[in-house]
Amino acid sequence: MGRPRIVVLGAGLQGTCVALALAHRGHAVTLIESRPSPLSAASLRNEGKIHLGFVYALDQSGATQRKMLEGALCFAPLLDRWCGELPWHEWRSEGFLYAVMPDSIAEVGTLHASYTSLSALLSEMAEHELCCPGYLGRELSWLWRAAGEDADSPFDRGLSMKGFFETEEAAIDPRYLAARLKDQLRRHPLIELRCGIMVDGAERRAGGFRLNLQEAGESRTLDADLVANCTWSDRARIDATVGIPADAAPLCYRVKHQIMVEQTPGMRPLVPITMVQGPYGDVVPRRDGQVYISWYPECRTYFGELPPQRSLEDPEVAQSVAERSLSALQQWLPDLAGARILSSAAGVIVARGSTDIEDPQSALHRREAFGVKSYAGWWTVDTGKLTNAPQLGEITGAQINEAMK
Repeated sequence: MGRPRIVVLGAGLQGTCVALALAHRGHAVTLIESRPSPLSAASLRNEGKIHLGFVYALDQSGATQRKMLEGALCFAPLLDRWCGELPWHEWRSEGFLYAVMPDSIAEVGTLHASYTSLSALLSEMAEHELCCPGYLGRELSWLWRAAGEDADSPFDRGLSMKGFFETEEAAIDPRYLAARLKDQLRRHPLIELRCGIMVDGAERRAGGFRLNLQEAGESRTLDADLVANCTWSDRARIDATVGIPADAAPLCYRVKHQIMVEQTPGMRPLVPITMVQGPYGDVVPRRDGQVYISWYPECRTYFGELPPQRSLEDPEVAQSVAERSLSALQQWLPDLAGARILSSAAGVIVARGSTDIEDPQSALHRREAFGVKSYAGWWTVDTGKLTNAPQLGEITGAQINEAMK
């Protein structure tokens, strides 16, 4: 009997990690992607933050913080295992400054308590087999500390900010990570990458599955023994075609824009910033001088129970969103005055929740209910956050490997 045909659906970061985890174990994999190239949608259009759990301070159970911290500590070690040692020091940002906004839905004391619990969790995680205990190529030492509003604050001095926290949390530049992983996929002898293929659905057949595909305007089929569904906004629809029940908690779909700008010469260089706790924004300077910006009230252009039906590739909409977002952020951050917009692109965020993040009770403030589920040869992978993709890739790869024994 020949080697089972393993098909992974979706070549974003999650599908890429599953394919690499399987190939590392010696299994041949066919990786299918609807776009012309891998790692070109949600995996690329984000700030690249590898969450340590700070932004989920409203989850009083601590479950989300634990999952983020574990995923973050596994992130670099797993990718290094599959790809060889990567230049994290060239890709990562400086540590994030968490700025507590004047109308934050969480008080400084609440955030302080949550961050204190993170320090305790980090001590527990130090013994995790994948943590090493590095984080993006370096060892965490102080994790976070409260900071006063002093002369170095990047915010307008007239604003009544509630407080600031310095952290060791960092972002990686998703452009460089994507480029390195694309190269790994294309030259790996055990991975067959097939792009430009839409998955209409699948059906169970004796001993496996038949995938119904669309390629270059033609209908095709592909038989597989084992399937890992790592698609993003399309995951629930494809799962349903093989009878996999919908998640008990409702999913929501959001469209958020990634905006890149360039500061005016002579302005103070910005530091990475996350504004908490509520519908605010992020600023992430890249090493090449570009700056990622996000102002949630303008950047989030869709919220619904179903995936967005309109194209995300409307340049006029993208430009308008960028202009409004930059204008809003300039009221808070004087060093963005005169900044030039370089690009704006939309991406989809999939999560559990029926209300948006301005609601303190929103399920979006908890991200613990995600992971890998298997259904007799079919795996469905709910990534949760980019932070957790390598860890879930390893879990999925290990489960498929075990199923093949």
